[in-house]
Amino acid sequence: MKSLLILVFYLCSCVVSVCASSLGKAAIQVRPPGDAFQRGLTALKENRLEDALVNLTTAEREHPDDARVRNFRGILLARMGKNAEAASEYQEANRLDPLLEDAYRNLGFLRWTEHQLGSAREALERSVALSPGDAFAHYYLGRVELDAGRYDTAFHELELSHQPLPADPAFLIQTTTGYISLGRLDNARKSLDQLGRVSMSYAQSIQVASLLLSIHENDSAIILIEKLNGGHSRAPAAWAQFDLALTYLLAGNYEKAVAQALVNIETLRPAVSESPAQAQAWSVMGIAYAHLKQGERSVNAFWQAANLAPREEEHWLNLTRELMELNRPPEAIKAVQSGLAENPKSYALHLRLGAAYLAAGRYAEAESVFRDLVAAGDPLPTGYIGLAQVLLRTGRAEEAAAELGDAEKKLGSKFLISYFRGLALDRAGKPSEALLAFREAVQLNSSSAEAHMNLGKMELAQGQVNEGIAELEQALRLNPGDRQVTRLLSQAYRRAGDAKNAAKFAEALTEAPASAAADIVGDFIVPQWQAPAEGAER
Repeated sequence: MKSLLILVFYLCSCVVSVCASSLGKAAIQVRPPGDAFQRGLTALKENRLEDALVNLTTAEREHPDDARVRNFRGILLARMGKNAEAASEYQEANRLDPLLEDAYRNLGFLRWTEHQLGSAREALERSVALSPGDAFAHYYLGRVELDAGRYDTAFHELELSHQPLPADPAFLIQTTTGYISLGRLDNARKSLDQLGRVSMSYAQSIQVASLLLSIHENDSAIILIEKLNGGHSRAPAAWAQFDLALTYLLAGNYEKAVAQALVNIETLRPAVSESPAQAQAWSVMGIAYAHLKQGERSVNAFWQAANLAPREEEHWLNLTRELMELNRPPEAIKAVQSGLAENPKSYALHLRLGAAYLAAGRYAEAESVFRDLVAAGDPLPTGYIGLAQVLLRTGRAEEAAAELGDAEKKLGSKFLISYFRGLALDRAGKPSEALLAFREAVQLNSSSAEAHMNLGKMELAQGQVNEGIAELEQALRLNPGDRQVTRLLSQAYRRAGDAKNAAKFAEALTEAPASAAADIVGDFIVPQWQAPAEGAER
């Protein structure tokens, strides 16, 4: 494909060269057929690369200021796999003739093949600016933006190119990912339909299954992986069994996830060397049991995973998360200490230890852990937030606000810092400063119901009733049924003299169930898809 396109570039360059004067480019004399340059072009066209190199090198010596010679010598060197030399030739061509869009396009193409996306984009944008109708420049600029994940721009450039798009699975997976990212689900489904009609590797198939799950096409994802799982000439490999269990888990079919994970474990049991793979299966089972509200089974499964692969921190994190969810902080502390004995440098486990101490009411130990993280130069706000929570629970609100102020100086504006700083300042009796902190938090994360609620409360406390009502209404839109916000709205409308709305929200309090508490310890770390080793039988 790439060789063919380079040849197309060669043919296009010939046309451009003939029309150079009419396009406003530097005039280039057409040389006689016996000229070294013409002999080099002929050899290049006939794929006699060594002859082409000899003649184009001679032409370069004879005509050192001819940008066209430099450009074609670059094409030749790229064909020979000498990318660094080819890039130098293209760059020299554009130094000699800044209007030679061919050289920019060819350099951009070369950089794209090397996955140097920044320099590829720069060169192709120059090419497009010089020749807005260049289909190939638009096409490869689209491919560059697709690789960079800049999907909106990528699709725009691909459409401008008017080129037929590849039907290979790698490209279709990329475009499907882009469509899903942009919310263009109809386009995504069309791409997925195309993928269903092409031959894919196992790794590509599980990528497609993941995409299907992301748009809630759960049944299609399961059918795809079940088909792959049963498509082996021999007994399915362990990685295939695991991927099927993971698919069931991600699709929300927890009973089947447990059953399939057990099959995976039995498949691996004879092989001691497969302990990490067994650990992944136990982890899937633990997450499935947790969703099924079978806490004891979930904990046992996570213990199995941690014991089989003690150097993998995610198993300890899943175990301690479930123990804290079950309100068993003393056991969580012991488990995270065991995990740290195997992973002493784990940032996440140190944070979890602080959180477990905090949940157990062991504030001195929690403070020590979080202060150690802060002193070590924590690059994230998490350690500072943990420290602030300890200080708030031990009645040191002003100190908490000061610590968070220091964090903001070190890390810049962060939502969590502003939000917890607002809480601390409110607790410290500084409502005006708390109001400013919550306003900043809402600006940094407008989708946080908690931030809108606390800002609304502060505005109500300072007599800004209408502003407070607006923030509380937004909090309720983001978290429907929140009883605390509903109660505050009833009170706010009463203060505003709006008896009708006050009564409406008071009545809603008697009807709405309590909203679910936020999960303060984070989601489970779900195992990754597994692909067969190179050359594995399918």
